[in-house]
Amino acid sequence: MSLRGEKFKLEYRTGEHNIVEELYHRALDHATEYRRAVGFFSSSALESIGAPLGKFIVRGGTMLLITSVRLSAEDAVAIQSGMDRGEVCEKRLLQEIEDAFKTPFGKGTFLLTTLLAAGRLTIRIALPRSGSGIYHEKVGIFRDSDGHYLTFSGSSNESRSAFETNYECIDVFPSWTDAVRAEAKWNHFERLWKGEAQGVETLPFPEAARRALLVKHTETASLNSNRGRDSGDREALWDHQREAAEAFLKAKRGILEMATGTGKTRTALHICRHLLNEGIIDTIVVAADGTDLLDQWYLQLLSLAKDSARQISILRHYGPYHERDHFEVRHGTTALLSSRQALAPALRSLSTHDAQRTLLIHDEVHRLGSAGNRISLSGLSDLIAFRLGLSATPERDYDSDGNAFIQSHIGSVLYRYELQHAIRDRILAPFNYFPLLYMPDESDRLRLQSVYKRAAAQRHAGNPMSKEEVWIELAKVYKTSLAKLHPFADFLLCHSDLLRRCIIFVETREYGDEVLDLIHRYRHDFHTYYAEEDAGTLQRFATGNLECLVTCHRLSEGIDIRSLETVILFSSSRTRLETIQRIGRCLRIDPGNPSKRANVIDFIRTGEENGEQDNAVGSTNPDVERQQWLQELSKIAPRSASHGS
Repeated sequence: MSLRGEKFKLEYRTGEHNIVEELYHRALDHATEYRRAVGFFSSSALESIGAPLGKFIVRGGTMLLITSVRLSAEDAVAIQSGMDRGEVCEKRLLQEIEDAFKTPFGKGTFLLTTLLAAGRLTIRIALPRSGSGIYHEKVGIFRDSDGHYLTFSGSSNESRSAFETNYECIDVFPSWTDAVRAEAKWNHFERLWKGEAQGVETLPFPEAARRALLVKHTETASLNSNRGRDSGDREALWDHQREAAEAFLKAKRGILEMATGTGKTRTALHICRHLLNEGIIDTIVVAADGTDLLDQWYLQLLSLAKDSARQISILRHYGPYHERDHFEVRHGTTALLSSRQALAPALRSLSTHDAQRTLLIHDEVHRLGSAGNRISLSGLSDLIAFRLGLSATPERDYDSDGNAFIQSHIGSVLYRYELQHAIRDRILAPFNYFPLLYMPDESDRLRLQSVYKRAAAQRHAGNPMSKEEVWIELAKVYKTSLAKLHPFADFLLCHSDLLRRCIIFVETREYGDEVLDLIHRYRHDFHTYYAEEDAGTLQRFATGNLECLVTCHRLSEGIDIRSLETVILFSSSRTRLETIQRIGRCLRIDPGNPSKRANVIDFIRTGEENGEQDNAVGSTNPDVERQQWLQELSKIAPRSASHGS
């Protein structure tokens, strides 16, 4: 249901209405974005504003907050004497955080700082352009994925007393019934956010203040935790996770090869807990590729900090975060999340003693073996005592040098738990397999001939293409064959329901546009998700506000969306690595749908041209091989008894 489906009152008054329950909770149940401009920044303000946010956070909601800071007369004098307003504001905010934000945080403040920690809360500070007063306006906006929004304003300040004690009144303006006033409030917030409102200057929230809040957030997580040294042992692990963890703790180095969705991250966190609680390590370094995956790791490490008997400082160096310098001068127990390309300086900063008390985790470890990583990371992990690699597909195809580097940097595979085992043990969902046959058309044949001519020309010039290079060029033709669209259109005539909770993998944006034309006949709640787009689209999909995503590569690895039911493979690889990663997206068990049976839709090439392409790389038709393999997997029936402990 959207915001428009709820019935909101024109006004809410203390004593007559429960403002939090009747307005905030009901609106946040449907909102994907919450915008709030409030009087001033204080611990009580954050406590009350955060209190209704629990489900909103879980569903991937984002928030924009404009608030103010109380400047003293001395601050005003400093500004008049030429001191930068931003510096004065930062100093005052840091003092407020030190004086008023005591740990442990209350639930509301902790929820709000969880949004801040996850990168889903942006704060700006509004100050009057003159004088030492504060910006004291109160405006709020809830917006849903359909574009409907609910604005409100009134005397209610963002403080506990305002919600619970004071006599307050809030006026409400829905965009669907009071468009003029709702739009006026929306536009006013936009002007405030951009610093274009008359009489008000809007400044970014200082980075130092953000870090100070996050330090106290982590302290709260640690103070609220169960401090027992055996807390990690009490967590309920599946049998294969416990076996995998035990194999690593015995060996200290190596790779856990576990099918997508079988709990690699959970296993790694169990290892972290054990080593921390036993006092064996002081430092954790997690390296991966992709902001989405590292953001998920960050939330997991926050949970680890909450459960740990030790206070853990969590730092990030990827995407918009640049905290590696803090890692290099760290004190106490520290975890660093880093993109692989930024990892080398952090590893160099480890002394011999530090390295012996460090756990290095490479998620999706097959990516570690790239040529660039072999150059930048060579030898840098030699002294690290604990080195853990995670992947459903740790071996790199056609790359013996990369595989050798992974083994020397991390170690060999210690434990395997593959797709067929996970489906049989009910760790992953069974699935239906739909192979759609297609025959390349004349346009494809012309593109194939172009590849052969180019290969022949390079051979005659003494610079022959390798078999793999020829296959990659030919595969691009098949991956973007428009001949697949006709059987897909026929399939949708009887199976359009499979577009619900569905991800479609395509090779290029242009090809995705062709697929979108077919999808639009059946659904309007779809979106593209390509490399340059922000994470908001993924959050909307994860929370059910979008039903269908069309993407290239970004969702192949690491993303956990348990409600996903269908994967469509317009773009398929000869190697199993990519296919395992992609179908693994939809095989995760969904607690909200215990009888889930997933769907995999694939495209299988037929026709006489099979032989020509396949002879070029010395192999049979890879589509046929993949079809045979996936059909066998789809026949696996889960055991009647449940798995795990």
